[in-house]
Amino acid sequence: MVFISGPRQVGKTTISKEIGGKLFTGKFEYLNWDNREDRKNILDGVFSAGKKLFIFDEVHKFKNWKNYLKGEYDKYKEKFSILVTGSARLDIYRKGGDSLLGRYHSYRLHPLSFHELSGAKINYTPLQELIFSDCDKQEKNIFDTLLKFGGFPEVFVKKSEKELRRWHNERVDRMIKEDIRDVENIRDLSAGIKNKERLIF
Repeated sequence: MVFISGPRQVGKTTISKEIGGKLFTGKFEYLNWDNREDRKNILDGVFSAGKKLFIFDEVHKFKNWKNYLKGEYDKYKEKFSILVTGSARLDIYRKGGDSLLGRYHSYRLHPLSFHELSGAKINYTPLQELIFSDCDKQEKNIFDTLLKFGGFPEVFVKKSEKELRRWHNERVDRMIKEDIRDVENIRDLSAGIKNKERLIF
């Protein structure tokens, strides 16, 4: 299996579907845990026939997701491939326990970088001033846009200050209400386990 984690709205779903479209043309299925019908199919083990790749998005929100993936992988690894995507929480949750040990490769998707956007092969020195020559106007424009709008694809492509403000507000709201809250729950769980161990010994 392959796990792709990373911050929200960095393009995990988009790149996973592109992988399916280019490498498994017409033979991949995308399943999103947040979709009611997809969630029911995941829990019932109902998948489309003849597919060579199954993409599970946000499946880590399912309490027993590790055992579920372990069972599907062990039973069907010779028949199809599995790609799992999710927010930063996936990266945290996968580190607990060893039920998936040796069954997956993990990758982290980052926002767009200057080097990726420009294709420049110039070696810049860290912590030193960036100097662009007249022939590097395109690179300077890319750098200025990246500095202003950031590397998240949606706002970088739109280049709208209004959309940028809206995106920032929504992102902060979701991070506080979902990501940070869930990570804090993990810490509480760890504290509870330690207290239980003290009582036992």
